[in-house]
Amino acid sequence: MAELFSLAVDARVLTGDTRGIGRYARAVLRRLAAREDLALTLLLPECFPWLRKGALARAIGSERFRVTTRLPQRTHLLWHPANGSFFSASGVPSVATIHDAVPFRFPNPDRVAGEREREPFLRSVRESTHFIAVSQFGASELTEALSIPNDRIEVIPHGVERSFTPGVPDALPGSLRAGAYLLFVGDPGTERRKNFSLLAQAHARAFPNGNPPLVVVGPRAAEYGASIYAGELRDDILGSENSALRSLYRGARALCVPSLHETFGMPGIEAMACGTPVLASQASCLPEIYGDAAVFSPPEDATAWSRELARIVNDDTFHSDLRERGLQRAAEYDWDRSAATHFALFQRVAAAARARA
Repeated sequence: MAELFSLAVDARVLTGDTRGIGRYARAVLRRLAAREDLALTLLLPECFPWLRKGALARAIGSERFRVTTRLPQRTHLLWHPANGSFFSASGVPSVATIHDAVPFRFPNPDRVAGEREREPFLRSVRESTHFIAVSQFGASELTEALSIPNDRIEVIPHGVERSFTPGVPDALPGSLRAGAYLLFVGDPGTERRKNFSLLAQAHARAFPNGNPPLVVVGPRAAEYGASIYAGELRDDILGSENSALRSLYRGARALCVPSLHETFGMPGIEAMACGTPVLASQASCLPEIYGDAAVFSPPEDATAWSRELARIVNDDTFHSDLRERGLQRAAEYDWDRSAATHFALFQRVAAAARARA
């Protein structure tokens, strides 16, 4: 009988992270956990990690794993899926997914906090054997900000969960009506790189009466009280089929991604898969990922954004064309293929380490 590939994974983000990083880790591990040739260990920095096994099983849809605080003996590879290294590899080859270089591109003004945020990235540079970037733009950031050589970086794009499809919304919160609101997914307050302030300004210019409303999926920000907040959705963590987020995508007239900086922009691809047009910034990775399936405006130009918001609301032909292009673009991204590429990389890195030993 062939030896199982022993993979250990830093599992800190699996049960509490509603951001794209947590959703990425869960999407890949749901597929890896189903492999018959894999022995999976999830690592948690807690005194009694086994108490979290039920929550972990719901998050990845499987109970075929062990959970512990230490790297097991004869581990073939350690994977850090969440921006940096938090467990020592102890001589085992390791792969780190670096989603972005935000602590270096947008440093925390608090010196101590900034150093704390950068340390996991720097530890990865010192200890990891290989790195995963989620776009070509992300790979260039790893080289520029962290001086990681190109031959140690593998670009593996995200996918789209099969639950994100066109259709009628299952249910919408409050008084929202399908096709009668604009959507933003992210933190409008503390993550300034998401550039929500520009979107709020452009929305107010385009629609002085507030209709259609601007709906936020994310934490409430007091300074943007005119927006409608749908909350931080946890259905992905609970192992469901993203029904709440899918409904909000399906019901939106358009999704708005005004970010100054992204390295993938997962909500845009998910919205496209649901048949929802996307307006995005002409910045960072977004043109690379969205291609010709989105309408782009400069991230500092509220007038241009206001114009495109009005156009997507009022021009049905324009809306229909974007919808069709988005469906075609989203079909290019697949989590099954992404997870298989991850596993192939893990095997190659482990085999190369054994050959050098």
